[in-house]
Amino acid sequence: MSFIYSLLYTTIIGAIFVYLLIFTYDLLYGEKQDKQIKKIQKYFRNETINKIDQIEHEPKKHTIYQIQTEKETKRVKIKPGYKVIKLVPKQKK
Repeated sequence: MSFIYSLLYTTIIGAIFVYLLIFTYDLLYGEKQDKQIKKIQKYFRNETINKIDQIEHEPKKHTIYQIQTEKETKRVKIKPGYKVIKLVPKQKK
């Protein structure tokens, strides 16, 4: 019985360690583009996305995407940790 508990404990601790390792790698070396696109699609799930273009990429800082939907064109910035920030255009005076 103790073998089962030991195996279960090792599996849980190992899974947590692997998850933290992947998260740390993403923070230090930047995220993969396919993960970022999935995050954008999840963020805009209520709208139909026609096209996603990568405008600017700085691996450890941010990535800027331009998303074309049926209604309008939007720009978003993704920071490490997959935080999506909407960019609003500057108003002209």
